[in-house]
Amino acid sequence: MMKQLSILFLALLSLTALAQDRSLSTTEVELQRLRQDVGLKHGQVGFVAVNLDNGRIISEHNSYRAMVPASIQKLLTTSNALTTLGSDYVFKTEFTYTGEIIEGTLHGDLVIYGGGDPTFNSRYFPNQNHDQAIKEAATKAGIKTITGKLVFDLSLYTEHTTPSGWVWEDMGNYFGATPTAFMWADNTINLDLRSGQAGTDVMLANGWPGDSPYLLDVDIKASTENKDNAWFYSAPKGNVIYGKGTIPAHKDRFTVKISDPDPIQSYATHLEKLLNLKEVELQRNYTHIEYASSKPFITISSPPLAEIIKVTNQQSVNLYAEALNLISDHAEEYKSVEGGIEALEDFLTTHKIRFQGNRFIDGSGVSPMNRMTPQLMIDALAMMYRSEMKDAFMQTLAVGGQSGTMKYYFKEGKAAGNIKGKSGTMKGVRNYAGYVENKYGETVAFCLMMNDCDETRKSEIMQKVERLMEAVIED
Repeated sequence: MMKQLSILFLALLSLTALAQDRSLSTTEVELQRLRQDVGLKHGQVGFVAVNLDNGRIISEHNSYRAMVPASIQKLLTTSNALTTLGSDYVFKTEFTYTGEIIEGTLHGDLVIYGGGDPTFNSRYFPNQNHDQAIKEAATKAGIKTITGKLVFDLSLYTEHTTPSGWVWEDMGNYFGATPTAFMWADNTINLDLRSGQAGTDVMLANGWPGDSPYLLDVDIKASTENKDNAWFYSAPKGNVIYGKGTIPAHKDRFTVKISDPDPIQSYATHLEKLLNLKEVELQRNYTHIEYASSKPFITISSPPLAEIIKVTNQQSVNLYAEALNLISDHAEEYKSVEGGIEALEDFLTTHKIRFQGNRFIDGSGVSPMNRMTPQLMIDALAMMYRSEMKDAFMQTLAVGGQSGTMKYYFKEGKAAGNIKGKSGTMKGVRNYAGYVENKYGETVAFCLMMNDCDETRKSEIMQKVERLMEAVIED
């Protein structure tokens, strides 16, 4: 006990000395307090805050230490896409048909060209009624039945688009859905579960569709914990989905979202029902085939890129970030995850941002194998602040205490409504990056990265983070 009291006394003495040392700013004192939190005893902290209006470094610690970035990596992906493609860029999904329509029967194929649109029937853009538009186009064209095939041209991307650094635990859940050349409903499946007493097996609330291409194996229990702790495991193009874990007890309907292993197959089934078609043979073309006699049916356009990036950054949608990484590949077709990463590195090089020591595996930050330094993030934020895309980029960021993933933090004091940025969290990782206006009206770019945190200390750590940002505003 005496030893523990001695350690505590020395820690308090150290902080007192820091406060009395006039050479340390308030920001540096608060950073020291954060670093000394017991929840970071076995972890590491990287921090940089730079005044972008005068170039003054407000505080710096481990700025060149490569750490796990989690979702703040999306700021790099979205900066590249916004700058390269432009805020008005739209994804297009083209529906065409071959052959002739005679008395309601299409004697030919219905051909869909996947344009990599992540917003097609997405829950993040609920006002888009693609189903109604397609039904009206079919009625106008006079298509009631099809004698040919339902063909998907998927040649925009390579066939395999799951980033190699993703873990199986993530891929089966909605936040780990694989991007595809044709995406539908966020490449997810909503599954309704019913639970009874704690400890009992969970049942399906609606049963499982008999025409589903997947075998569902659910081993989930009811729990006294009031949270979704159900995890699903599947592989892209696989036919088995396995679920385990827990959901809250006594729920008549508890919806969980799981990734769709084969969204192409799922949409084909959906389209058959939508247009009241009999079973139509599905064909996937990963090599582009020109259909000389094809005729336009309907083209579905996405919202402007700026709106997509706003959702990506504020809601931290991994599928959107991966789609932006893929579409940024400079290749005309067969775009790949790796090609998107190369395009990002080209983007950084063009703007004289050194990325040595950093490692990018994907576009979203999902992979725990990604590495980034706080300095790289600061350099990227400074570049965007001085670019023509400054205002458009700023509008895509979450606002502390108000919106996105930062809504529940920085709710009070001078940071509230002031901080604009992105959070990045995964187990043991809590990162924040963005901009804040100081008391002089100047803009400060900041990047705080905390790896290997003790999750049980989250509340105490975040209190110190908020005090740190208040200090940045004051210094």
